[in-house]
Amino acid sequence: MLAFVAFIPILFIFASESHPRRMFLKLYLTFFIYHAGSNWWIGSWQADTDPYLTASAIALALAHPFFFMIPFIIFNIFKRRYSTKVALNLFPFIWVAFEWAHSLGEFSYPWLTYGNTQFYNSIWIQFIDITGIWGSSFLVLSANILILKIILEYRKKNQAIELNNKFIRKAYILLTAIIIFPLIYGIWAKSEYSHDKLKLEYPSAKIGVVQPNINPWRKWEGGVEHQVVMHFALEDSVRAVSGKPDLFIWSETSYPKHTNVENIYEYYMFYERVLATGVPLMMGFAEIRFFEDSLDMPPTARVYPWDSTQIYESYNSAMLVNPVHSSEPQTYRKMRLTPFAERMPYSEYLLFMRSWFEWGVGISSWGRGLEQKNLFVETEKVHFQIAPIICIESIYPSFVAEFTAKGANVMSVITNDAWYDYTPGPEQHYIIAALRAIENRRYLARCANSGVSGFISPTGNSISKMPQYTQIASIEQLPLMNNITIYVRYRDYLPITFSVILLFSLIFSFFSKKNQEKRQ
Repeated sequence: MLAFVAFIPILFIFASESHPRRMFLKLYLTFFIYHAGSNWWIGSWQADTDPYLTASAIALALAHPFFFMIPFIIFNIFKRRYSTKVALNLFPFIWVAFEWAHSLGEFSYPWLTYGNTQFYNSIWIQFIDITGIWGSSFLVLSANILILKIILEYRKKNQAIELNNKFIRKAYILLTAIIIFPLIYGIWAKSEYSHDKLKLEYPSAKIGVVQPNINPWRKWEGGVEHQVVMHFALEDSVRAVSGKPDLFIWSETSYPKHTNVENIYEYYMFYERVLATGVPLMMGFAEIRFFEDSLDMPPTARVYPWDSTQIYESYNSAMLVNPVHSSEPQTYRKMRLTPFAERMPYSEYLLFMRSWFEWGVGISSWGRGLEQKNLFVETEKVHFQIAPIICIESIYPSFVAEFTAKGANVMSVITNDAWYDYTPGPEQHYIIAALRAIENRRYLARCANSGVSGFISPTGNSISKMPQYTQIASIEQLPLMNNITIYVRYRDYLPITFSVILLFSLIFSFFSKKNQEKRQ
């Protein structure tokens, strides 16, 4: 609930302060605390941590607050060209447009989207299947502005305000509406998308998740076959208890060996396993592709270290092997890569800088996937599409919605958050995935190396959640949805509309009567 008032101090300063240098110093301090307090865990801070990871966390903590200055710079422009009142009224529009812009491009980092704070406000947050998470940010910021304006009104009057004051009355009505209307919708949505109801309305599939809890710093050093056997053993243990599933899911890069899927011998053990059990397998793996034709070669391709005659690119990928047509595995290459940790942003244009951002666990400088697609699960019993979302891709609302628009009946998130064990990072990542489940109204199976793994319903509730830092597997029956929400249909219409409003407001400010008088 603090999110409904947390912006008031800094906005009060900005509405009152007239010295830009002092304002922006306070602004930097505010958002340094905001970022560091929320995302300190990015540095990992474990004994095995690569120094590059720690250094990148410090650099991000120092640099990221500057991004949050952008909305306040725009606020200051409107304050000077119009008035403080107009600037305050426009601030929720400014902030949401900024958050949306901050989710675009390869430098994007929308982890701290303000609407995420309302996840535990589980009934109220249900309306994001209409607006996306942007609607949550907008309403919470609007509440901040209304409360601040009430405070300013009291200070201006410096006396008790009469109860029939029109402004106060309207402010309280709007505040009530911000709370009540989403709650009414949320009560309906919780009933409409209840797990018990959906199990009766839709066909379902039994999906298994395998959490191996492997040390991420050691998994690339060898023992790949041992890790695969461990996964198979976890599969067998849960099958003995819960029966045969329709799909098993392994975590991100759960097969930590560069694999060329064009060579059947590279994945032969999985091919044999799927045929023997009759259970499809989707797993994360390190894909390698060799290029023979220079016309097909991306600028980021490089010389293969063990054979200088070959040129290659590696990808953080997901692979699905079916017992039907098993000789043709389906693959999806991760498209939204973690800036600097997985890829130097826009590295095809900055090739000379690429080596500056490589770190020592075999996973930096991935190639970027170019085709967003679902994977098709096929058995004798079921056929369905699954969204193969990999790690940080889950923090991009519109990107995830594209999988649903393309026909995904269920979503998956495969990730390796073990770099951040015993910190809030994995839990935050799980919460963000749950918000995507609400926006898309899809069941979501989340498989993480060390957790948090579990199954999430279309209302964002956990059907089951596996304990972290344990070797465990679990199976759940998940309904296969096919409805399309307003958000999936129209995507980021809200922040785009707000951006247009701000653009026209800015243009109009140059021609306003007030500015003409100032120039004279």
